[in-house]
Amino acid sequence: MTETVARPNNTAALLFLAGAVIALSHLANEWVKLEQPWGPAWKAAGIVVLGLYALSRRAWLAGCGLLFSAAGDVLLELDGLFVFGMAAFGVAHICYAAAFVNLIRRDGPNIGAWPLAMGVLGISIVLGVWLAPGMGSLTAPALIYQLIISIMVMLALLSRAPMLARIGAVVFMLSDTLIAVGMFRDVSVPVGSVWVTYAAAQIMLAWGLTRPIED
Repeated sequence: MTETVARPNNTAALLFLAGAVIALSHLANEWVKLEQPWGPAWKAAGIVVLGLYALSRRAWLAGCGLLFSAAGDVLLELDGLFVFGMAAFGVAHICYAAAFVNLIRRDGPNIGAWPLAMGVLGISIVLGVWLAPGMGSLTAPALIYQLIISIMVMLALLSRAPMLARIGAVVFMLSDTLIAVGMFRDVSVPVGSVWVTYAAAQIMLAWGLTRPIED
């Protein structure tokens, strides 16, 4: 069963714009470094607004994915709740994956994208092998999470979703890869690169997965 996405209106457009601006503005926290609860609240605020935008368009799966992502943003910032934050993002990717499955059911698969999807799988396996030695107690949840996001990206590529949504899925995986190499291989990544890629991915997914279904 596919979602019936609502037609755009001025309120929805304003919600999307506000969410995108607030999400991108959190890049400044790399230097401002607000303390709790203001830092996590700022981090999640733009993604929450993007979620409300998606829900206002009746894109329920995309909206849930964004809201679970916002929950993950907050949980990752709280002491001892990192695994719960990872789990929230895992649920978000399941929501996005379900949205792409619905599009595949509606429009048929993009057969020409099979090589790209297999490439994602191969890269994911290589990354998993490379990163695993540094995962320690997070090995099981991290590898499960990697499997979930890899499946989501593969489904995005195999769908006929708007190109922006498919790019957003790939960029989301890039963002998570930057986090992983910093955590598990102690590789320095450019300041702000994780947030820029993450916010851009969520913005692209929010916009791409709320395209109206044509009558």
